Amino acid sequence: MSTPTFYSSGKTLQWRTAEIRGIGSTIAVWTPTTSTRIVLTGLDIGSGPGGTIRFTFGNLVGATVVEYFMSGSTSISPRFDGIESTVYDRSLFVSVSSGLSDGWRITAYGFELN
Repeated sequence: MSTPTFYSSGKTLQWRTAEIRGIGSTIAVWTPTTSTRIVLTGLDIGSGPGGTIRFTFGNLVGATVVEYFMSGSTSISPRFDGIESTVYDRSLFVSVSSGLSDGWRITAYGFELN
């Protein structure tokens, strides 16, 4: 489904923010409500140090949702029609290849489905 379809079906857009620091760090950006799954519709990513940032559902090897390489002091805001987790209760994780004191700032946008 596309983002307008979620709105027209009465779903409310949600967002989660996180900050990540430290080389090789991995954190959960979004942990869905019990018995729901995430539909990712957009990201805002701010990079202090630069490097690779990878988003996965469930922190599983090989389950990469999106991955970006960014130079230092860069911001991007990719939007999607909807990248849907196929498993209930699976969190959205982010990992970075580099991290200094100024770190990475992330906002994830989307919906939770029953």
